[in-house]
Amino acid sequence: MTLRSFFSRFLKVLPLGLYLGAGLFLAVSLLGCGPATPDLPMRTIIDQLGREVTFPVNPERIAALHHFGGKIVYALNRQHLLVEKSIYGMEAKALAAVDPSFAALPGLIQGHGYNIEGLVSLAPQVIFSYASMNRSELAQFENAGIPVVAVRGETFEESFEAVRLMADVLGCPDAGRTYITACKTLLDEVAARLENNVDKPVPVLFAGPRSVYSVATGNMLQTEILARAGARNVAQDLEGFWADVSPEQIARWDPQVIFLGSYLDVYGRDKIFTLPQFQTVSAIKNRQVYTFPSNIGWWDYPAPHCVLGVVWTAKTLYPHLFEDLDLTQTANAFYHRFMGYSFENLGGQLP
Repeated sequence: MTLRSFFSRFLKVLPLGLYLGAGLFLAVSLLGCGPATPDLPMRTIIDQLGREVTFPVNPERIAALHHFGGKIVYALNRQHLLVEKSIYGMEAKALAAVDPSFAALPGLIQGHGYNIEGLVSLAPQVIFSYASMNRSELAQFENAGIPVVAVRGETFEESFEAVRLMADVLGCPDAGRTYITACKTLLDEVAARLENNVDKPVPVLFAGPRSVYSVATGNMLQTEILARAGARNVAQDLEGFWADVSPEQIARWDPQVIFLGSYLDVYGRDKIFTLPQFQTVSAIKNRQVYTFPSNIGWWDYPAPHCVLGVVWTAKTLYPHLFEDLDLTQTANAFYHRFMGYSFENLGGQLP
């Protein structure tokens, strides 16, 4: 066993307080003031921001600063390399309830903020960040000698490229190909069922987690989810992320269906039906308002797992084409294969 392997195992069994202290000592000892792990073979890749990133071959200690990277790590079956939870929110609570190893890991990311000193003290050999990460925060990790690989997934092809990149970094290209194939199989099944059965895409408003007046734009993954499921994002001509719009604009769009992109129900599904400015909207008149799944992790969030969101959307909009498809069982199989636990074992429920 190498000294580094010993420390990797040693740190993972420590309580959090001792974990951070020992990790800080290890970080200082191994990183010093120069590049990370100069004693190990190194290699260089180009990340999804077009940056050259040099890191140790077959890293043994990793972290992800976004759900996107964390879920891909699990899908590649490399979660044993994590020095930090790297999955947060509802999904983290679900995992912690069934996975003692995950529950024992420190969680150093709260919302969109990072405990940078704490993460550095854990001495990861490579960190995966989302491409939108603040460049000054990214620089702090790099200045500490920790390579940061930026990934993103606002389209399925970007997500698949992120999987290929992370699988390459972690030395498991076959696992990456397996994950991508499983995702594409579900997308192809939806496409096959919709083919020649959709005359005109259903106009849908996809509301964000903050407010029903905050909507997904044409730059966002939600637009592709809708398109692949036989729908059209009424806000697809807008740019940016979660654009704020007026009630009058929503009335002019007149969506036939509204998806609420927050299982937390922050603005109240039933309350929407009582808003006077929405009474002329087709989705309200016909009570076609749905909360997007799932209760243990959003299926519209960037990560290839959102293929399940495509299946749910298509089944919701065209139920007669998917009568024989048990989505709970489909989710169970997918989660078991790529998260280690079935959807229902994690407490998953569909709306």
